[in-house]
Amino acid sequence: MVLVAAFVLDGINLFLSGFHKLQASPVDWQDFVIRKIIHFSEYLVLFLLFYRSFRNTSKLSKTKMVAYSFFLAVIYAISDEYHQTFVSGRTGKIFDIGVDSAGSAFGAVLVLKFKPYLPPRLIKRLERLKII
Repeated sequence: MVLVAAFVLDGINLFLSGFHKLQASPVDWQDFVIRKIIHFSEYLVLFLLFYRSFRNTSKLSKTKMVAYSFFLAVIYAISDEYHQTFVSGRTGKIFDIGVDSAGSAFGAVLVLKFKPYLPPRLIKRLERLKII
């Protein structure tokens, strides 16, 4: 079911990337910052959905699940930017792949390193949801 959620998120992203230009703000620099925050967050969520899918369906080590989830998210980021090269008025940018990858990397750090620093109540909730 989680893998379905990841593919739905991918589908929404693919659909939205087909538009010429969706503006988040009429001010250029604000539009840029908001778009990058959205990209970062989207790929953080995508990473967590892939990770949760591996956690629910495989017996891989935590490190391998993180690596595979990161790899899939980055491959999707590359394919999304490639897709944008075919859309009129859009361009695929290496910088956007970097922002997307940074979101996925942040997810990996959350899963691997931040658990000891989280409040016990949040850890229980995340474990129940099988996120960490």
